Amino acid sequence: MKKVIITGGAGFIGSNLATRLLYENIEKLLIIDDLSTGAESNLKNILLDQKVDFINSKIEDIEDLNAVFDGYDFCYHLAAGVGVQYIMDNLSESLLTNILATHKVLEVCQDRNIPVLLTSTSEVYGTAEDAVWTEETKSLIGPTSKLRWSYAASKMIDEFMALSLYEEGKVSPIIVRLFNIIGPNQLSKFGMVVPKFIESALNNENIVIHGDGSQSRSFTWVDDVVSYLIKLAEIKAYGEVFNIGQTEEITIKDLAELIIEKTSSKSKIIYKTHEEIFGKAFDDPKRRTPGIEKIIKFTGIEPSKNIDFMIENIINHKKTENHSMQ
Repeated sequence: MKKVIITGGAGFIGSNLATRLLYENIEKLLIIDDLSTGAESNLKNILLDQKVDFINSKIEDIEDLNAVFDGYDFCYHLAAGVGVQYIMDNLSESLLTNILATHKVLEVCQDRNIPVLLTSTSEVYGTAEDAVWTEETKSLIGPTSKLRWSYAASKMIDEFMALSLYEEGKVSPIIVRLFNIIGPNQLSKFGMVVPKFIESALNNENIVIHGDGSQSRSFTWVDDVVSYLIKLAEIKAYGEVFNIGQTEEITIKDLAELIIEKTSSKSKIIYKTHEEIFGKAFDDPKRRTPGIEKIIKFTGIEPSKNIDFMIENIINHKKTENHSMQ
């Protein structure tokens, strides 16, 4: 990869990927982001590099995307609505971005013969009851009255579009399903649980758990994710679907208690029902644990950080950030 496009490159994962790619000594990097869930602060150092161009726009609003993509040799398509809170507040817009923007990107990548890596989501598994979710686990999506699952359905459509074009010999896609990625520059305002809990703890504010806290998640370090994304492009794993995640589980209640302990916080944990927060249109899986044997086999990379390291690192980053703002 010498000339790379990142859609959603101002976001949490996209900006970390962009920074790493610049260290990889690529020739040219194009970032496209409308900053709806990305942050200009994520790009403050990146945009100083002469190799970087930035377009502040939605993909679907760019008039001649074909001309924009001309001359590039790989596309990371990360642009999407992110975070439970953001998605529930912007359902129709998130659906349009996920489906229309992906359709346009795939169309241009077909015309320009550009391989593309699409970021999908663990949401596509719905409430699957398998103990571990492998890439072949059958999805169990809730009823359409539970609007939360519209996001999952839209990302499934993205996957179907990419894989059908691959079967027809028209596009070279790689699909990754991301499981709860965390890291220092992740924003809390879109409902991301780890930065939200840490910010509350550092301010000695109540930590609000949605549900009873017994639901478990596995959290993955963003630097590991970036390593996977770059390696998958290098090995040209076209037509394949990969889980990217961590197998170490923690309940949301235990996560809150761990954060309170590590911040020496006076915060209290309070519980609210999902209906209180999101209304009757919400549903939530009890567990979300990925099988990652496939991606380890293909890349030789294993998750490098445990939950203690990740939480401590993010806490230290937030403390430094708060100190610099004072």
